Amino acid sequence: MRSRVDHLVVGAEELASATAEMEARLGTPFDAGGTHPRMATHNRLLRLQEDRYLEVIASNPEATPERTRWFSLDAPETQARLAEGARPLCWVLAVEDVHAAKEICGYDPGPVLPMSRGDLRWQLTVPEDGRLVEGGVLPVLIEWPGGRNPAHRLTPSGVQLERLIVTHPDPKRIGRVLQTLGVPEEVSVAPGVPSVSFHLLTPGGTVVLESGPHEL
Repeated sequence: MRSRVDHLVVGAEELASATAEMEARLGTPFDAGGTHPRMATHNRLLRLQEDRYLEVIASNPEATPERTRWFSLDAPETQARLAEGARPLCWVLAVEDVHAAKEICGYDPGPVLPMSRGDLRWQLTVPEDGRLVEGGVLPVLIEWPGGRNPAHRLTPSGVQLERLIVTHPDPKRIGRVLQTLGVPEEVSVAPGVPSVSFHLLTPGGTVVLESGPHEL
């Protein structure tokens, strides 16, 4: 199976202040994103290399979700962590056939949901309770019709993903799952408590965004 890192998800308690924080840390402005009516969330986006992007996402206080929000945004433990500042929640892996990937991946990423924002359409795995699988260590799976995500619409930023490191108490099992999915070599697995870190090359040097430990 072939796959690629599609986008990185940074959670926030409040979108505007978190975006300003990320812009200061990464040394570049974010583009406008939009709203997700079904989930009652909104976001801002930053283009990375190729067809990748970084997303800052938060609950939209002006909307009501139709179901439990994605990326664990409704979980009290996530809300407590985000109250301390914006941080990585998880990462999203683009596959050619999300239903086929779900069947062979070796874990339960949740049902495949059709999603939309404006004129964008995609299919994404979201657990019924909105939780992060293995604390965000294992990826959310996504399929874009035609294989093209919104990154091509965004302003080039000069920020690139260098490495994506996940840690887990059972790194061999996590590694087998990622190998099955055909995850690229820039994603690495290390032993430790469940966590995710994004290593980003910026005009001012490398910046590391860390989720911090997550209890399973």
